[in-house]
Amino acid sequence: MLTQARTGAAAVGRHDRGGARRRISVEAWLVVGVTIVGAALRFATITHQSFWFDEAQAVHEMRLSFGAMLSAWSANEPNPPLYFVLAWPWAQLFGTGELGLRSLSALLGTATVPLVYLAGRELVSRRAGLFAAIFAAVNPFLIWYSQEAREYMLLTALSAASVLFFARAWRAPSGRNLAWWAVFSGLALLTQYFAAFLVAAEALTLLYCARNRVSLLAVGAMAVVEAALIPHLVGHASHPAGWIDTFSLSVRIRQVPVAFALNTLYRSPALAYGLLGAAVLTAVLIALLVVGAGSAELRGAGLAAALAAAVLLIPLGLALVGHDYYEARALIPGWIPLAVVVGAACAASRARAAGAVLALVLCAGFVYAGVKIDGNWLYQRPNWRGVATALGRAQTTRAIVAYDGQFAAAPLAIYLPGVPWTGPAQIPQISAAPVTVGELDIVGDQGDQVAPKLPAGIRFISSRQVVPYVVDRFALSHPSPMTPEALGALAIRLLTPAQPDPPVLIQYRSA
Repeated sequence: MLTQARTGAAAVGRHDRGGARRRISVEAWLVVGVTIVGAALRFATITHQSFWFDEAQAVHEMRLSFGAMLSAWSANEPNPPLYFVLAWPWAQLFGTGELGLRSLSALLGTATVPLVYLAGRELVSRRAGLFAAIFAAVNPFLIWYSQEAREYMLLTALSAASVLFFARAWRAPSGRNLAWWAVFSGLALLTQYFAAFLVAAEALTLLYCARNRVSLLAVGAMAVVEAALIPHLVGHASHPAGWIDTFSLSVRIRQVPVAFALNTLYRSPALAYGLLGAAVLTAVLIALLVVGAGSAELRGAGLAAALAAAVLLIPLGLALVGHDYYEARALIPGWIPLAVVVGAACAASRARAAGAVLALVLCAGFVYAGVKIDGNWLYQRPNWRGVATALGRAQTTRAIVAYDGQFAAAPLAIYLPGVPWTGPAQIPQISAAPVTVGELDIVGDQGDQVAPKLPAGIRFISSRQVVPYVVDRFALSHPSPMTPEALGALAIRLLTPAQPDPPVLIQYRSA
């Protein structure tokens, strides 16, 4: 059984306990301050953006009964159920609006900050943990998913807790440390399947280091949890997300380092420099660690790097052989050990000045990206709430044709009262039977053109811009029953160009 040496910071503490207590107190206050900053960044703008497609699906499920929600999860959701089981009672208490539902993720994102500090402290040193916590507090990638009503921040917080107790079990493989590692790792597995890559790397390391019965039991418990999820995993793996094919694997590989650092700025020209930037940063980290870190710091940073590599590279290998689910948000468990590695380089005991400069540069980049995202719609979620406002109240039964496809239909069904959502699919389902509508509204793209001559019986009402969309409304003077397919075809005649077979929502008159 291997027992690792404590860090230099702990050794100094033994020689000067009074000084150590003072330092711990300062560190505690610093962590509290950093956590408050992280909370402020997450809650201050939590309602600024609309729900998008994935969130709209979650909102719809949270509005069902608990049993119906679980049935919808089983049919629609590609990930395990823990987030939905926790979010459902949260939604009953706080509602399904942007603040109510997203606040769960914001709290989990805030909790991630001290968890990252503790994980860095256990693996490397207190200073490394503090730097990693600062990065977690201001990183726009984590802030973004702290403001999303989905499972990603639950996964991140549980991954951070898993890394923390893994580090403790690695140093002291007691039954208590291994049990807590098993608990948080099991919960992470129940949140998202990509947690398995982090947990598997930790499990193999603990089996090698501890080599005792307790470690075997802990790892066996993880295997049981994963085995219980196999039927759900297999069922959804046979129907992969269609959007994956929209972006080539090479593009998604380049997106990962940009997303991890700058979030949605991967939609900008920064994407072209993603891999180069990652290579430069890696070289700087290695230089700082080799030149400035002590042996204990190097061991901890190396172990964190191995965990991050498992999360990033194993799914990449699977993608290359045909099992392609490679995307930045799914790889979020790897962000935690990466932050520890970067924190270790910034805190290297013999290169503190250079490390501090690196930390300042990274934080400046994070803040810049956050400001850029908040100020430019191109990097934000689509403004479906604004589109719903532009559509206004339904004065009569009307059809709404959305050229943006299913990514528009689900959020609009959440924001527009009187739009039925039936059936098990991830978008609102409507009957193919004819329906009589008095108004036809079209949500197209800026630059789409209204037909120069409208068909007889159709009157133009208004047009409003909601960047990047245009909302055009038309009245039907002589309503007659029309199928949704016919309504979609009519819309294409009124506003062009359009995607073929756009989805058609039927909104009944508001009470």
